[in-house]
Amino acid sequence: MPAIVEAALRSHPARPTHPDAMSRCIEACYICAGTCTACADACLSERDVEGLLGCIRQNLDCAAICLATGSVVARSKAGASRQILESQLSVCGAACRTCGDECRRHGEMHRHCRVCAQACDDCANACTEMLAALRAVV
Repeated sequence: MPAIVEAALRSHPARPTHPDAMSRCIEACYICAGTCTACADACLSERDVEGLLGCIRQNLDCAAICLATGSVVARSKAGASRQILESQLSVCGAACRTCGDECRRHGEMHRHCRVCAQACDDCANACTEMLAALRAVV
């Protein structure tokens, strides 16, 4: 997927100034959204669902935010406000860090939570890198 996303970005008539950071961010957002959704579903299949309600909610919130962020970043050259893009990236990074922290709380007992925490960390880092790339281009 990253090669395809990057190829699409590089073929854009407006030539994004940071296609590498964009493609990494888009990929990380969609991977995180899928992983969080899968983790929420796995949590729902565990015996102690009540003990995982906070994790499930964080997973679902994070998945929704990551999907929106991936979409916003993918079309950021189509007239998106830089302020909105920066805000969305900041919110996504915060959601991923919060979800990752919650998943780590359950990681000893549930492998799906460990996997999800890693996807959240990767996405938070990609959002931070994308923000840095945006701010480097003034």
